[in-house]
Amino acid sequence: MFAGLLNKGLRGSLVLLAAIFVLTFLASYLSLVSIEQDNYPNLFYNYFSGTIQSKILVTLLNYLFIGLGVFLISLIAVNQEVVEKQNYFPVFLYLLLSAACVHPSNLTPQILTNIFILFSVYKLLDSYRKDDVLKNIFDAALWLCVSFYFSASSIIFFPFFFIVLFILRPFYWREWVIALLGFVTPVYIYECMAYLSNFNRWYLFESAQLYFSSIKIPVLSEYYLLLTLSLLLLLFVSLAHALTRGFGNKVKKQRSKSILLWYLFFASLSLFSGGANGSVIIASFAFPLSFFIGDFLYNMKQIKIANTLLAVLLLGVLIVFLAQFGAI
Repeated sequence: MFAGLLNKGLRGSLVLLAAIFVLTFLASYLSLVSIEQDNYPNLFYNYFSGTIQSKILVTLLNYLFIGLGVFLISLIAVNQEVVEKQNYFPVFLYLLLSAACVHPSNLTPQILTNIFILFSVYKLLDSYRKDDVLKNIFDAALWLCVSFYFSASSIIFFPFFFIVLFILRPFYWREWVIALLGFVTPVYIYECMAYLSNFNRWYLFESAQLYFSSIKIPVLSEYYLLLTLSLLLLLFVSLAHALTRGFGNKVKKQRSKSILLWYLFFASLSLFSGGANGSVIIASFAFPLSFFIGDFLYNMKQIKIANTLLAVLLLGVLIVFLAQFGAI
């Protein structure tokens, strides 16, 4: 059913993607309750969530963030050759997982944070085997640092940035210095503003300390159990399949898959941080999950099995929305 459309490129999958986007948007807007809440210290999120109260505006902004994330996933998948050009499984899965993580009555900071992380990764991938990429590297570092102020969980990706830079490019000290300047710039601007207004100075360092000091077991809602367990099992199978087959016949594709593995590693560090719950965990892992599982489903010769696995994921998402409607 769906699998036959998602392996035919944009033309084959566009109607399906648009339908899922519209249906989940309506479901989110009509939902009655949020089954989980975000507990991370998120400066700008706390400000905007207190300012924006209109449900339609909250839903529009959440799905604007999802749409931008889906667009960046498609750019990474197609333009950066992470998967085959006809493979739109990653785009579909990212849309599905992001929609399941949206809180119907509040802005969802992790979905917004993902945009900055995806853009940063895209700019780094775009620098592969190119000259004069200092602007790309500066932009990637700057926007990744901006994400620190929207969600404290993205702080763990600071070392990930330099690992990606090391994987994609030979060492040039100018590029690493430019990257450090990119990280320093948002902090410097914020601290100047905080000093002049005498408000919330050293926020980034205090939130990082709080984030890493509050270690606890994730609080997972029962409504996310089926989706979470299904994704976990599919991830293990997908990784085993990828390691058996290899990461592709092109060097860039191989390096891109190794970057996704590093992303999985750093995202795993956030599992036991205070505030972790089902929606935050799925949203944090949506980027690598969509590519590894999507590539596995695309290369599956049995279309019926691929459709069955997609049906299980859709059922998990349906349970989340039914819970938000108060139906279960």
